[in-house]
Amino acid sequence: MNSACEAAIDRGVAFLCGRQREWGEFACHKFTNAPLRGEGRFDSSPFATTLVLHALSFIRHPSIDEMRSKAVGFLLDEQEAPGVWRYWSSRNGARIDPDLDDTCCASFALRQAGVDAQRLQANVGCILDNRHDSGLFKTWLRNADADNDVDGAVNANVLLYLGERQETIAARDIVIEAILADREDEASWYYTSPLALYYMVSRACFHGVAGFHACRDAVIEKTRACARRASGQPMSVALALCILANYGVRDSGIAAGIGLLRQQQDKEGAWARSAFYRGPEPPVAHSVWWGSEELTTALCIEALARAAVAR
Repeated sequence: MNSACEAAIDRGVAFLCGRQREWGEFACHKFTNAPLRGEGRFDSSPFATTLVLHALSFIRHPSIDEMRSKAVGFLLDEQEAPGVWRYWSSRNGARIDPDLDDTCCASFALRQAGVDAQRLQANVGCILDNRHDSGLFKTWLRNADADNDVDGAVNANVLLYLGERQETIAARDIVIEAILADREDEASWYYTSPLALYYMVSRACFHGVAGFHACRDAVIEKTRACARRASGQPMSVALALCILANYGVRDSGIAAGIGLLRQQQDKEGAWARSAFYRGPEPPVAHSVWWGSEELTTALCIEALARAAVAR
């Protein structure tokens, strides 16, 4: 890794270190407009922290251990029996049902950080029980007869945590089919860009879900096209570089992406926020979006660390 990339990563890590809340959370903000104009509202949740923890797993820096320890403590504080999480944290003041996206992302992040597996595995039964007749996993942990939905990116995160097993193969194959059939917009309700779906799928593949290699070529081609259209958005560039790294791509286009990210970093070491996910749940039209400089910055330093190695 060259010194310019190292310096950019160092500045990004310093920004994250300075912005981590005293209880360990990395913030995300809620907006009522897709471009995230205005100040937004701090919306305490474990979700962004799970993504930051994953990004930090690729970084070697003196500040990382303390940041990771505080973030792990925050996630453990938010865990509820039998090992599930809600989108809104206990600090938020709002109530929401537990869900599989937060539960599986938090469980994976904690396992990756070295938390005792026995402390996490109590949730496997309730996750496996939360399936649609198609084999897809439902988003919300609710009674079987309650309203619920399915989302391709959420299902990719279930695969990330549970891996390929008899109970997850149908969900894996439906997500692959949606990508190959160009049905990304139908496949993911909660994530704002197909790049987020590709990131979740490729991330699961990188961490052992070998079946997601079946859509590798399609994801790579579509990722390049999305990145070209959104090259002015640091989050899109970062997601694209991470997706290519997850699938082991090494080519000259990576250097261009690295150059863009270095140019887009601000003087505080951060990158501009973009909407990463949205709500409310279907079928109500999207009216709220979430993002933060912390989340974009974490994805950007992950991208720089991994892309610089892949050049």
